[in-house]
Amino acid sequence: MSLRRIPGTSQSYHLISFDGHGDEVRDADGTIASEVALAALTDPAAGITDVFILSHGWQGDYDDAISQYDRWLGAANPDGVGDGIRPFVIGVHWPSKAWSDRELEAAPSGLLGDEPPAGGMSVADAVDEYAAAFGDSEDVREALTTVLQHAADTDPRQAIGKDDALPTEVTEAYRTLAAHVGANDSDDSLLGGGWTPDDAFEAVKADRDGDDGLLGGGGFFRKLRDALLTPLRQLAFWHGKNQAREFGERGGAQLLRAILAATAPAVRVHLMGHSFGTIVVSSAVRGPGDAPSAPARPVTSMFLVQGAVSLWAFAEHVPDGVGGGRGYLADVVRGEFVSGPIVATTSKWDYAVGRFYPLAVGIAGQYLLGDELPKYGGIGTFGIQGAGAVDLPDLVPGSTSDDTAFRPGTVYNIDASQVIHTLDGASGAHNDLAHAELSWLGWRAALVGVQRPGA
Repeated sequence: MSLRRIPGTSQSYHLISFDGHGDEVRDADGTIASEVALAALTDPAAGITDVFILSHGWQGDYDDAISQYDRWLGAANPDGVGDGIRPFVIGVHWPSKAWSDRELEAAPSGLLGDEPPAGGMSVADAVDEYAAAFGDSEDVREALTTVLQHAADTDPRQAIGKDDALPTEVTEAYRTLAAHVGANDSDDSLLGGGWTPDDAFEAVKADRDGDDGLLGGGGFFRKLRDALLTPLRQLAFWHGKNQAREFGERGGAQLLRAILAATAPAVRVHLMGHSFGTIVVSSAVRGPGDAPSAPARPVTSMFLVQGAVSLWAFAEHVPDGVGGGRGYLADVVRGEFVSGPIVATTSKWDYAVGRFYPLAVGIAGQYLLGDELPKYGGIGTFGIQGAGAVDLPDLVPGSTSDDTAFRPGTVYNIDASQVIHTLDGASGAHNDLAHAELSWLGWRAALVGVQRPGA
């Protein structure tokens, strides 16, 4: 069913799923979720005043999307939505799961052909998963098999040594995969350039002894198998960014424009995205192609939580040291695209964006410009740059984000490190979203300029 009710709360939302091409997928009962949502949204009896469209980020399958939306919306304070505001929430699911969380196991060995331990993942299964993301061609499968078999044959307990290097056949396999996903295309402003598998491997080696390295500190990637697989995960990350843009410009843009066309001009529409979901929602409002096309009426607000998109993506003038020109998403900050505030959160505890992101987009050392901002980095760490952003006071526990801080047509960065701080593996606090403070922040930004009873 399209409508999902969050257990233990009065909250509900419509979930709409899309395939890898950006086309909507029918629900299990055969219904088209977008049609169900639009019918409910335009029901005169509903009296909807505000529509919120949410996008999850990377590494999210259908169940992951539900889990994230349930946690995110469940943390909201339902008492904050009285005062004449009637919200309507839509969560989109797009296939962003790049690999399984299961441990890669060695191939069966011995006279009896023993199976890997329960819960393990065979090389064949891993090849299937990655091939589904990278493209199921013969050369991709051959390259994946080379990489994954070599990793499976490596003892997962073996530490990285100073003399370790990628085997030649693994390096060549990575080059094949990189060419297939376009990771060496330096002209793509969303993908960056300069990546090589050997540099990626050497960066892991350099990081293995540090307490504050690019890959998460504390030696999380000290094992040789993790080092061998890091270039593959970087390529999957890279490819996922491009998928997010393509989905946003296709399925996301079509859904947004359908909602705007179906609703009255007085109905406000807001976009909220996390991780690669920030690319999805930004691309949805920008529209497809080289020449951005504003929607029929502007989106009212945009909330970008721990964005895994370039800090220069929204810049009107990208510094020459970065490549010059305009950011790919620079048009989004114009009033005909987003009329209200654009708010981006940052957190120093988000290792996925702060450490893995710059390495994944082609830089092992910190290449800094004169103003101490990096060439490669995500807005979840550095905020939106080059777009006249205003820095808000830090988000603190218990904050209800007084809306007097926001103005229409303004870009804001807010340090949420005191709220987004619970570490979970190599990604750090990247997925630490279930906080009422974040819900209040997005809510207050969305209702800038709205007169509420008693205000």
